[in-house]
Amino acid sequence: MKKLSKNAKKQLINILILLVLIGITLTVILTCNKELNFQTILNFIKNSNPWLLSTSVLCMLLGIIFEALSIYLISRQLGHKGRLLSAMVYSSADIYYSAITPSASGGQPAAAYYMHKDGMNVGTASFTLVFNVVAYTAAFLVLAVMAFSISPSMYGRFDFWPKFFIILGILIQSLLLAFLIVCMFCHRIILKVGNWCISLLVKIKLVKKDEKWRKKLSDVVDRYRSCTHVFKKHKLLFLNALLLNVGQRVARVLIACCVCLAADPSSSFTEVFALQSFLIVGYTSIPLPGGTGIFEYLCYHMYEAVYADTAFVLSAMMVIRTVSFYISLIVCGAITLGYHFYLIRRKPRNEESGAAEAELTEEAETNVLTESEYTEKPSDTQGKSDVAEAEEQEALQDDCENPEKI
Repeated sequence: MKKLSKNAKKQLINILILLVLIGITLTVILTCNKELNFQTILNFIKNSNPWLLSTSVLCMLLGIIFEALSIYLISRQLGHKGRLLSAMVYSSADIYYSAITPSASGGQPAAAYYMHKDGMNVGTASFTLVFNVVAYTAAFLVLAVMAFSISPSMYGRFDFWPKFFIILGILIQSLLLAFLIVCMFCHRIILKVGNWCISLLVKIKLVKKDEKWRKKLSDVVDRYRSCTHVFKKHKLLFLNALLLNVGQRVARVLIACCVCLAADPSSSFTEVFALQSFLIVGYTSIPLPGGTGIFEYLCYHMYEAVYADTAFVLSAMMVIRTVSFYISLIVCGAITLGYHFYLIRRKPRNEESGAAEAELTEEAETNVLTESEYTEKPSDTQGKSDVAEAEEQEALQDDCENPEKI
């Protein structure tokens, strides 16, 4: 019998942790709220408009499709002739692994793995994911602006902790977006500040292996900085990716709108839209798998500010969570697992070959060099001898291998 791989063990541990969190959350909800039981939820579903409930599931699927379209559009623009169905796999893998790992840390590596297996150039895959994560983060802030614009007074109706998590979510995502932008356009600032912080942590003995953390910082900065030329060259591409990611966010919000309107036709669409937008802003940045626990807490306390019926709020919360998270997790997990077995059975596919791959790889490597390596020498080299030119190239190579000399 074959032993489980290290990655398989990690995935099983993540799933186990998620199941434990779900179990604790459901136990607390059912124990502390006598109004909620499985019969109450069944009655809520039976008395709801079936077409609107079905539409909520469709909105969940649209969320997956919008991300797939964003990945497909970006990779096509960068030269990869992939299929939309393959992009659906990348999107599903991203959503599935993001749901079962803390801080959604497993989504991008999983998507990159399947991109590589499909023969996508490493540079193209990296650029695609970086492009998409920047657009995804920006779309989060657009959703926050939409929530405050649609119902400015709603925020004031929440209790302290919902307000706190909303502001915390906006702050975290704003800092993340700023970090990504600075990495691309002012990377030296990040490296100086980051290395200073690492040195401080070493002095107070909170960090031991400073070289390890410096390398991690350098790798992250280089990864995003390498995409600077892509942003400059394809300015409209970022706008299109942003619109598709906003579409994904809106699709997730519409799940709640459909559920609430299905159960209570008198509900205000704009009010529920703003309410759910605030909820997404509040729980998304919390480093728990799928936001389990914090979603239920915020949903209960936020929806109570609008709906007086506690039983309605609890039942709506469970149905919204089931569609937006549990069914989404099952669908994305099934697509990812099915494609994984397909990859095992099929013959290995060659990566994008020929001059196109060589050009992209060279371009990716070139763009992670330091700015001083980009600085051109005066254009009077025509009169140089072959020996002098060779010495210059050797000196440049030595600078690349020893950046501390620069």
